[in-house]
Amino acid sequence: MRLRLLGVSLCALGFLALTGVQAGATGAGGSADPVVTNFDSEIRVERDGLLKVSETWKLSNVTGTFTRFVLTRDHLPDAVDHVQKIEDLHVKSGGQDKKSEMSVKGDVTSIAVAGVSGDTQLDFTYTVRGAVAKVLNGTEVRFTPLTGVNLTIQDANVVYSTPQVSHVSCTAGALDSNTPCTLAQIGETSGPTFRQQGLPPGNAVRMTVGFPDGEIAANTIVEYRKTFKRAFSTDAAQLITALLVLLLGAAALLVLYRLRGRDQVDPRRVVPASLFSLGQDTRIDFTPPADLRPGEVGTLIDERIDPVDVTATIIDLAVRGHITITELEHESEYSRPDWELKRVSGAPAEELQRYENVLVRAIFGDSDTVLVSELGKQVRAGLGQVQDALYDGVVKRGWFTERPDRTRSLWATIGIAVTVVGVIATFLLALFSSWGLLGLAITAVGVGLLVIGRHMPAKAPAAGRVLGQVAAIRGELLEMDVSELPSDQHAELCSRALPYAVVLGGSERWIDALVATDVDDEEDEGFHWYRGPRGWHLHYLPDSLRNLTTNLTGALFTR
Repeated sequence: MRLRLLGVSLCALGFLALTGVQAGATGAGGSADPVVTNFDSEIRVERDGLLKVSETWKLSNVTGTFTRFVLTRDHLPDAVDHVQKIEDLHVKSGGQDKKSEMSVKGDVTSIAVAGVSGDTQLDFTYTVRGAVAKVLNGTEVRFTPLTGVNLTIQDANVVYSTPQVSHVSCTAGALDSNTPCTLAQIGETSGPTFRQQGLPPGNAVRMTVGFPDGEIAANTIVEYRKTFKRAFSTDAAQLITALLVLLLGAAALLVLYRLRGRDQVDPRRVVPASLFSLGQDTRIDFTPPADLRPGEVGTLIDERIDPVDVTATIIDLAVRGHITITELEHESEYSRPDWELKRVSGAPAEELQRYENVLVRAIFGDSDTVLVSELGKQVRAGLGQVQDALYDGVVKRGWFTERPDRTRSLWATIGIAVTVVGVIATFLLALFSSWGLLGLAITAVGVGLLVIGRHMPAKAPAAGRVLGQVAAIRGELLEMDVSELPSDQHAELCSRALPYAVVLGGSERWIDALVATDVDDEEDEGFHWYRGPRGWHLHYLPDSLRNLTTNLTGALFTR
């Protein structure tokens, strides 16, 4: 067996000697092609994992700038990179310091030496940090000093100075090549020795030296690639933390709503109430409970001022004798309809609510008449004051402890702030760590605040009875047999109920009841509050009021 090993060794030495002579002959022949005739490196592995590297490069026919590369970033699974850093670099030529420029680009560190001419020798010394990785049974040095050089390297020799070694390996060729080097051995009297002959341009030599546990300290520098999976890692710590934030946030939102946003009344409670009451001489009086107005009813129900609330208020003001609405004649069958709103000079002496006075001023200004088509920016600008007055009114009545719009605005601001913080946190955490899920959880809590903030205005106990009365009135508007109203008061009482039906529902049946007062085929003038053009009939009233509502909403609320 020993004779066989001796024969193999003699053959290998003979081959190396032969190739060495050929390489030297090529250099002596003065070939015009630039080559690296010899690359010799000594690497001392320190106990703390640092590599102290000394290299000698013998160049032939190389002129200009010589650049060599070291692979300093190794891509591992799960978006993990092992990074090596080159420090304390010195380059000499002929015993004199040589200026060099080192830069890191992608996976390699390049060292460029300018002013190289002809046949020369360059001596490199540097330290490598981060080349020792922890493995199952110890540690490993993983080092690739030769990669991407654009010259043929005729002979490369690397010798390690190390403590006890457990195993070695070496590959040559492409970075992912499994082709073994010319020589890789553990010497009996020296450290691991590696050799590669005839390395083509652009190829690499990768070496691994293993050590038993406790011989060499691992000093791996770990960096993580920026991937979506990594940024939003679902590992146990990240996932549990994000779910915990979501659960705590949801619980906080629920507690917040129960403490601040839940109505202090039961909206399903029904309190006996009616829009109509029996007056003197068996006449029916229109007496809404607590002097409720349609705009206030709409605001109480959904805690906000909607276009329908303002439109119903305008119709109510007309029905009560403060405004007249006159539909103008159509220029053609397809022309856009228009209406004249007129302030009534001898209006009833009843006291208008503040929001009603503000609305009248916003509509008419200093004039007594206005066309719906001419309600412009000035009127829309005044609607803010109408809304302020209406919100102040429902607070004054004790239905809310604070204005619903301000409550919504406060919680919307808080929700937006938390959402913005969550978005920024998501971006930063995903960019610089793997905790992106935590940022998404914070963002979700902020969005939850935005949603729940819309329901935060809470009705006060004083609103309970009023809501019960409103429930009774809604039932009356939807189910009452309108034919039971006295015939001589039919048009008046149906007109008074109509604005409430616009807000609470059932307006069609009350409009139909008004149409039913028409008992002939002659043209109709209309009512004291709504007058049609020439040739108008009461059966046009549904379309007329529908068009009026659409045009009023557009004129008052469209920007």
